[in-house]
Amino acid sequence: MKLRIGLWLLVTVVINSQLMLARAKGVTTPEQVKAEVFKRGTGEKARVKVKLRDGSEVRGYISKTNEDSFELRDKSGKSVTIAYADVISVRKLGLSKGAKIGIGVGVAAAAFLGVVLGATVTAF
Repeated sequence: MKLRIGLWLLVTVVINSQLMLARAKGVTTPEQVKAEVFKRGTGEKARVKVKLRDGSEVRGYISKTNEDSFELRDKSGKSVTIAYADVISVRKLGLSKGAKIGIGVGVAAAAFLGVVLGATVTAF
């Protein structure tokens, strides 16, 4: 019983630490935001999720870049001009590579834990 609790605790700590690392990454300065936007480029393939300092989130593709701001166009075609200074982070839509790796590690850990627990239950 103690072994099972210890294993569950270990898996929980590993998964939680991966999630915390994924959340800790973020773009904060306007220069970093500008560099990230320019790296993504413009056009319909430059789809991003932008988190703003006021807590809101905007999704769409980067249609135009300027020195102090960039333009984001959503699915409906509505354009929003966003200043680099108003942005907390710019991320590609979908799961990041780190998130995919974290999910894979979590699934592998859960499978391993299932095998270990199955072996301990049948051993007793």
